[in-house]
Amino acid sequence: MRLWTYQHPSVRETLQNGECYLCSWEHVPGERWQNAFRWMGEQMTQRGIPLGKFAPVWAWHSVYRIGGKPDDDWADGLLFDYQKEQGIELLELEVPDEMALPSCYDFWNRILDRFIDADPLDAQEITDCFAINLHPRRGRPSHRFPGIQVCLPRIKPAWLVAWERLDVERIRQESEAALKKWQEKNYGL
Repeated sequence: MRLWTYQHPSVRETLQNGECYLCSWEHVPGERWQNAFRWMGEQMTQRGIPLGKFAPVWAWHSVYRIGGKPDDDWADGLLFDYQKEQGIELLELEVPDEMALPSCYDFWNRILDRFIDADPLDAQEITDCFAINLHPRRGRPSHRFPGIQVCLPRIKPAWLVAWERLDVERIRQESEAALKKWQEKNYGL
C-alpha cells in the first residue's frame, strides 16, 4: 500500500540509519489527544496490529481522490506552525497492507472532537470511521471524504521509497496571499 506521512527530518535519518521509527507518546499533544490516539491504538490492536508502548504513526493513503498524494495546501491546513518551523518532510512509503489501519479522516475528526470535548463516542461514527473501500469502482469511497488516513505501528526502513522537504516558506507566503485575497473580496480590506 502506497502511503505518505509528514515527519520531522530526524525520522528519515533514523530510517536511513537502518532503524525503525516508533512514535513516542511525548509527541502527542495533551491528555485528550493522547486518549484519542490510545483509542485508535486499541482499534489497531483489535484488528491484529499491536502498538506495544508506542503511539500510532499517522500516514495518508488518499487525499481528495483514491491514491491522491497530499499537497502543500493539505500540509498547510494540517500541520502546526511549530512543526513547519522545525522543518517537515513528506515521506513516501510502501507498507504491507496487514500493517495498516485505514480510516476516514472526516469521521476520525468527529471522534477526536468527542475526546477533546469529553463527550461519549457515537457508535455509528465509529462504524463510519472504518468503513473504507480502498478500491471503489469509480475512484471514490462510498461517502464523501477529504482523505483516507492510515495508522501504522511503526515505520520500517525498507518501507521508505522517497521523500521531499516541504518548502514551508513558500507555503506560508501562499497561505498569507490567499488570506489577503479572501479578506479583500469579503471585507474590502
